[in-house]
Amino acid sequence: MVTTMKKTLFGAAMVCAAMLTACGGSDKDGVRMGSLSGEFDSLSYAIGANIGYGIDRDLSDIPFDYARFDEGMEDGALNKVKVDREQMMQQLRTYFMTKRFPRLQALRAQRAEADSIRRANGDTTKVEYGSDPSLFASDGERDSISYAFGNNWGYSIRQAGVPVQIVWVLEAMKEVRGGKARMSEQQMQDYIRYYYMEKLPAENLKASTEWLEKTAKKSGVHKTESGLLYKIEKLGDTSVMAKDNRDRVKVHYKGTTRKGVVFDASRFADKTPEMQEMLKKRFPEDYDKDEPIDFPLNQVIKGWTEGMKFVGKGGKITLWVPADLAYGQRGAGNLIGPNEALRFDVDLIDVEPYVEIDTTKAVKVPALEEVKIK
Repeated sequence: MVTTMKKTLFGAAMVCAAMLTACGGSDKDGVRMGSLSGEFDSLSYAIGANIGYGIDRDLSDIPFDYARFDEGMEDGALNKVKVDREQMMQQLRTYFMTKRFPRLQALRAQRAEADSIRRANGDTTKVEYGSDPSLFASDGERDSISYAFGNNWGYSIRQAGVPVQIVWVLEAMKEVRGGKARMSEQQMQDYIRYYYMEKLPAENLKASTEWLEKTAKKSGVHKTESGLLYKIEKLGDTSVMAKDNRDRVKVHYKGTTRKGVVFDASRFADKTPEMQEMLKKRFPEDYDKDEPIDFPLNQVIKGWTEGMKFVGKGGKITLWVPADLAYGQRGAGNLIGPNEALRFDVDLIDVEPYVEIDTTKAVKVPALEEVKIK
């Protein structure tokens, strides 16, 4: 969130991207190009102002080509052009972590020398320096970094899944650069805080409640006292069932939001195309190796702790988990927003009952005075 922003490898401005994705939202379909002719879009404008103020504060030395930046943001937000995201991020990391700093040091040294000479000649005027062409080695580098940086911002906005009009984001950035922003930095922060802390949680809670109420009416769906909904697809071996919260289970599963967006899955085939591409690049030898997940029931969300006791080994169950039995007000990751109800499709592969340790049969450790040193 805005109040917990920290420095990152791209400077403080890059934290806004992390803030967007970390807060989660509704679904990616909410991002659109939009129009400036309609009603003022406070959220989109605040996001754009957030980015603009961050760049102005921490990256003002870099002479970005904002036409290319805007093009990149539009492409990234609307997924108009397929890019190699890993390669693009490496390009940005190389520039911001390796190339920019030594160039900036050299530039500061030149400016300090010029200031010293000017003062020695009796000129005490303070010079306000702006961006400098020397921060890029060539026009080609300026072009590619500007596009990649904008594309990364657009991708972050799309991943956040909030209803954003890109034209208002770009408009806010342009007005911040021109010193004519319709939101001050404080007003921008206040609105983003309000949206993520109050407005979005309320909207998600209402939509999730309606979704669960509709789901509860479907054939075969049961509801527990806690509000958990479940449907037993296959009962499994009832002689091997989890009964204690400390029992371990081994499962394959797929988790989706109420909009059907997959946020996690244990099988490669169930993962999103983006997840699959990432795995292929990072683990080329065994990217599609379907490893089941193993965990004790008392170390997962409450909906799982309760729901996995309804089927036995080899069983299959679908769970619809209210937010208070899932990740609640805080949400989780970049796809699960605050107060989001979730769906899980689970295959229970095995159950390992918890074994209580018999402390009466514990090995006695001799006291220090009983130990004879030879």
